[in-house]
Amino acid sequence: MELELIRRSLHELCEAGSLDDLQGVLGRLFSGLGIAQYAFVRVDSTVLGTAPLLVSNHHACWQQLYRRHGYQCIDPFVRHARSCPLPFLWRDVGPRTSCCSPDAAFLACARRHGIDVCRGASIPVHVRGEQLALLSFGQAVDGSHGRDICIRDALLLSGVATTLHLRVGQLMARCRPRTLTPRERECLLWASRGKAQEEIAVIFGLRPRTVRFHQENAMCKLGARNIAAAVAMATALGLF
Repeated sequence: MELELIRRSLHELCEAGSLDDLQGVLGRLFSGLGIAQYAFVRVDSTVLGTAPLLVSNHHACWQQLYRRHGYQCIDPFVRHARSCPLPFLWRDVGPRTSCCSPDAAFLACARRHGIDVCRGASIPVHVRGEQLALLSFGQAVDGSHGRDICIRDALLLSGVATTLHLRVGQLMARCRPRTLTPRERECLLWASRGKAQEEIAVIFGLRPRTVRFHQENAMCKLGARNIAAAVAMATALGLF
């Protein structure tokens, strides 16, 4: 059952046409494995500069904090992954932190956002130079009935981490996020908040077709097939 689910997910990851598609595949995979949360983070990317790329189902507030404040620089699991090429359990890393250290503050913040930092695992994917990708997964703080995470889970999912990293790289190569104009970003931002083109037009004093023009330009630059995919791509890139 597990192996078949993973095999099918590997195929779907290879066929995914957007970050939105990747999230759908990961959501089905981890739900089927009885795992509540996941996060794929890529740091030190030549595409993104110093900002991390993040594909996750963690709470939106946590994702925003992680990107905006550069949490990848203080994340103890990311730091451990830099020196350890093998999958590892969070509980084997967390106990090393002092109660007054930045690591402890980071872990406490993660707990407040629903992440059980003692029930999870990470799979490092080391790439040329200083680039690092990390697929992490675990249970939620309130998921008292969720099963424990073991090293076997991480070993089984190692192929998923590598395939995910390769597919994300292919998708990112098709987009040019720095070419988005301020208006294109604004139109995507309001779309991410559920606003229709007509409503966005009222906000900016534009015609709906002008809003559509900006959104279609953003979709083209991000290599997105529709506005939902463009919003997912922009969110993962931390463009707003």
